Amino acid sequence: MALACEDLAPYGVVLIPPSAPEYPALLADIEQRLKTRPKGSPPLDNDELHLLAQPEIGRAAILLNRASVAIANIAYIWHFRGNEGRLYPARFAPGTSPSVLLPFDRDPRSAKFHDFWYVTLPGSKRLITADGFILGDNTDVRPPAADELWHGGFWSMSSGSRDERLQPLKLTLDGVFFVDGGFAGPNTLASWDQTVFAAEAHLACAALAREVRAKRRPASDFFAQVQTITGQAAKDPDPPPPFWGAEGLDREAIRKHELRELGWRVFSMRQNLDEQAVVDRVLAWSNAPVPRFHKL
Repeated sequence: MALACEDLAPYGVVLIPPSAPEYPALLADIEQRLKTRPKGSPPLDNDELHLLAQPEIGRAAILLNRASVAIANIAYIWHFRGNEGRLYPARFAPGTSPSVLLPFDRDPRSAKFHDFWYVTLPGSKRLITADGFILGDNTDVRPPAADELWHGGFWSMSSGSRDERLQPLKLTLDGVFFVDGGFAGPNTLASWDQTVFAAEAHLACAALAREVRAKRRPASDFFAQVQTITGQAAKDPDPPPPFWGAEGLDREAIRKHELRELGWRVFSMRQNLDEQAVVDRVLAWSNAPVPRFHKL
């Protein structure tokens, strides 16, 4: 059965299924570029290398960015059928880690590196696999500049997983964020809400730090106020809430979760840094270049 694709073509984000005549050439270009990456580019893990060595037709589609703005992240859903005939969705959302959309606590020394390798420039393409990988990079548009290469340190990587019993039927783009804050998509995975509420939570905490510093109040006042607005103290973070309630998407539950998640992060900093250093670090969030979030 041919893989079906639901993309966001009106916004310039197009999915090319394996049945399309241009798919083999696009796939070959992605594979070749990944195998000849310049020194200083992100490494590939073993699973990704295996996929490159033995790509499976029908278990992937290619995303093309035909918009005039780079893509910051995507949320998408794979739809599978099991051997028993039951349908299964696999949901992939970007989360709220530091990024070009949430530029809080990003190391300025690596900002340009991340902004080249972890966005999709206009004209670039990515292979989205049913195993949870997104492969490809912006070298199909231009080579990286010297300050877009890595010269030391580490970064985290995620990996996908495979269940051979599941046959992919359809790939749906649920949401696309562009680097200028523009968003398109049905948003059933609440990626818009998570991102916007996470940014608001960071800026609210930064405002508390600014007030404490301006009024020369003790750092303990800052932590007391953080606990008040987030409802979180120094304990493990709460699991994400169910996004969908009886009346649809529960945005208030998502907002509270993002506040509590950030409260936990602030109190975790307190365990490892001097209290004044934490206030300074949070205060710096006030100047983070947060894009203007807007729906397209």
